[in-house]
Amino acid sequence: MPNAFIMVLALGVILLSGNAFSADLALVNALIYTSPNSPPIANGAVLIRDGRILAVGATAKVKFPRSTRTIDVRGAAITAGFWNSHVHLITPRLLSASTRSSAELSDELTIVLTRWGFTAVFDTASQLSNTNIIRHRILTGEVIGPLVLTVGDPFFPNGGTPIYVRKFLSDNGFPDEEIKNLPDAVARVYRQIEQGADGVKLFAGAIVGGDVGVLAMPLDQAQALSAAAHKMGKPVFAHPSNLDGLNVSIDGGVDILAHTTPMTGPWSPELTARIRAHHMALVPTLTLFEVEAKRFGESDEDAHRDMDAAVQQVQVFSRAGGQVLFGTDVGYTDAYDTTEEYRLLSRALDWRQILAALTVAPSLRFGFAAHKGRIASGMDADLVVLEGDPAKDVTAFAKVLMTIRGGQAIFDAQSN
Repeated sequence: MPNAFIMVLALGVILLSGNAFSADLALVNALIYTSPNSPPIANGAVLIRDGRILAVGATAKVKFPRSTRTIDVRGAAITAGFWNSHVHLITPRLLSASTRSSAELSDELTIVLTRWGFTAVFDTASQLSNTNIIRHRILTGEVIGPLVLTVGDPFFPNGGTPIYVRKFLSDNGFPDEEIKNLPDAVARVYRQIEQGADGVKLFAGAIVGGDVGVLAMPLDQAQALSAAAHKMGKPVFAHPSNLDGLNVSIDGGVDILAHTTPMTGPWSPELTARIRAHHMALVPTLTLFEVEAKRFGESDEDAHRDMDAAVQQVQVFSRAGGQVLFGTDVGYTDAYDTTEEYRLLSRALDWRQILAALTVAPSLRFGFAAHKGRIASGMDADLVVLEGDPAKDVTAFAKVLMTIRGGQAIFDAQSN
């Protein structure tokens, strides 16, 4: 990276931090992708005022007020801020959030999330009370981080606490999250939403190991919990695992599949059509399956077969018009670097579809499309400054120079 560009980015952090709203700010001379399907603006400018986008267009044509502070990001590409629609705020330094310093929490959120361009995330299972503390500290400005939506504590079928998290949950004092009786579970849905949860997470297919392998949630439970969430206007995520879990998700009223299902093999046209008929979204989390294959010593042949199945599922779902949301399952895994996820996704999607999964699709799915997901006048100034052009190399999505949320830098490559 040219030294002049590094200096520009460092200057950008100064201007975007603290009391930066006293004057307009413009990022100029960038390649700007205002939305996935719009032609890019070459040598473009984004003008920001009070945390929102005031104007966007060719640098030579945007009118800047005299007091505008200008940052030349020549050679960079700018997109709307990224969403990660599958994270877990359960890394060791995010637990016991009330006892952590602001610097420690901010640093961890940088390493896990904002470093990779995420201005908004959906936490798809954590301890709600702890996640609420993190969210509050971000909201007050005490901690630097993304917008956080959360499902809070998940719902496991009775006897279905996944084998791979049992010790973690026990060691960290998580409550029993299995469904012992349905009325109490429904009551917990309402209680968690009243306490701030933005959705509900069901383990429709819980991996318990042993002779059972995957324990499916009873359909009546999935239907009742989904109905309660929908009554409160909240989406329902599901961890499906296998075909039984996938069927429970489809028939149980789930809105978002939190993973593909390599265990099922390729999705048939009939199965894909059933999923589409229920207007479900899909979060691929492809890197997860690479991580798990290595963790459990899966053979290369089996790992390749499973990945081929997962890629096929994303591909046929997208081609059928399904909504794909970008997500990585970080927090459960420590594969924070998003490069591999983009590489794997490029086997199923083109770069514009990946950009949509990062921006407009989650904004629409989660009710933020009126002010997030695109670069346009009046939208939130949630932006990602990339070192390269993702149209030429999809892994450029992982080469983040600056992450901007509400007009303020929450990550800068030079200062981190």
